[in-house]
Amino acid sequence: MKSEKKAAITRAGNSIQPTVTGRHVDVTNSMKEYAREKLGRVMRERPHLNEVHVIMDVEKYRHRLEVAARGKNLDLFCKEETDDMYTSIDRAVAKLERQLLKFKERHLRKTTKAHAAPHAPPPGGETAEPVIALRFPMKPMFLNEALLQMKAGSHLFFIFLNADSEQVNFLFQGREGAISLLIPKKIRGMDKDATFSVRVLSEESVSPDARPKLLEKGLHAAPWESPEDALAAMVAAGGKFRFFMNTEAENASVVYQQIGGDYALIEPMR
Repeated sequence: MKSEKKAAITRAGNSIQPTVTGRHVDVTNSMKEYAREKLGRVMRERPHLNEVHVIMDVEKYRHRLEVAARGKNLDLFCKEETDDMYTSIDRAVAKLERQLLKFKERHLRKTTKAHAAPHAPPPGGETAEPVIALRFPMKPMFLNEALLQMKAGSHLFFIFLNADSEQVNFLFQGREGAISLLIPKKIRGMDKDATFSVRVLSEESVSPDARPKLLEKGLHAAPWESPEDALAAMVAAGGKFRFFMNTEAENASVVYQQIGGDYALIEPMR
C-alpha cells in the first residue's frame, strides 16, 4: 500500500471537497486522504466541477471504486476494480480525466460550430428529431445515500441501482416538500406496462440518521419503450425527463435533457 498523503483540497474562492464513503468496508484515513488528494487536483484544474462523490467497496480480494462527478452541464460516472484500493483510485481518476477531456473537446466543437454559422432549420421546414447524445451507466447505492444526494443537489430526479435489493429505484420531485420513490412491484412481459409501488416521502425528514417519513402510497405504470421512443414522447409532452422500461436494457431507465440542451440516457450496466 502507498504511504499516507495529506493535502488541502481547495480551489480559488471555494472549499469543496470530494465526499468519500464506504460500502462493506471501513474507509481508513489514508484511503480517504489519498482519494481526496487525487480527485482534489482534478477539481482544482476544472472549476466547472462542483460535486464529486466516491464510494469504496471491498469484497474479498475485489477492491472497487466508483466516482460520480457533477458540474455545469455534465454528469459523469466511472468505476474501477483491482486487488488494491489505491490502484483502483489511480485508474478511476485516470478514467475520469479522459471523460472530462472528451467533454471539453465536445463542448469546443459545439462552440466553434455555433460561432461558424447560424442554425438553419432542416429543408422543407421540418423539425429535427431529438437525439440522445450521452449515455451514462446507473450508479449502485443505498436508498438513504440516494435520498441525501438528491436533496443536497436539488435534483429533479435520481435513478440508481438499490444496493440492498439490486433493483432499479427512481426518485423524483413530486409535490412541494416531498420526494416520490418508485420501487418495482410487478414486471411482466414487454406487452404489458410494468407496475411500480410509489412511496411519497417527506423531504424535510430526510437525514443520515433516520428513515424518512412516509406520507402516502400508490402505484405507477411504466411503459416499455426504446430510448428513442421515450425521448420523443418526453419532448412531445414538453417534459424534462421520462422514466420508462427500456426494451434494449430490459430494465428501467430514464431519458432527460441536460442544462446545456443535450439529451441523455441513464440505464443499467449490461
